[in-house]
Amino acid sequence: MQSTIDQILLWYGSLPQIVQTGVTVVVGVIVAVVVFKIVIRFITGLLTAIIAAALSFLLTTVPGHMLLQSGVEQVQQHVTTSLSR
Repeated sequence: MQSTIDQILLWYGSLPQIVQTGVTVVVGVIVAVVVFKIVIRFITGLLTAIIAAALSFLLTTVPGHMLLQSGVEQVQQHVTTSLSR
C-alpha cells in the first residue's frame, strides 16, 4: 500500500513541468498568506498586551495616574471646545 504522501508525489511528478511550477506557486502563495495572517495576529496580540501592561502600570502609580488625568482633562477641554463652536 502506498501512503497518501507517496500518491501525491507520484501525481505531482507525472504533471508537465509548467503545471508543476503553477502548483508550486499556488501552494507557496497559500502557505505565505496563512503564515502572514498568523504573524499579524501574533504581533497584534503582542502589541495589545504591551499597551495593556503599560496602561495598567500607569494607572497603578501616582505619577502615571496624574499623567493620565491630565490627558483626560485635555481631551475633555478639546471636546467641549469643539462642541461649543
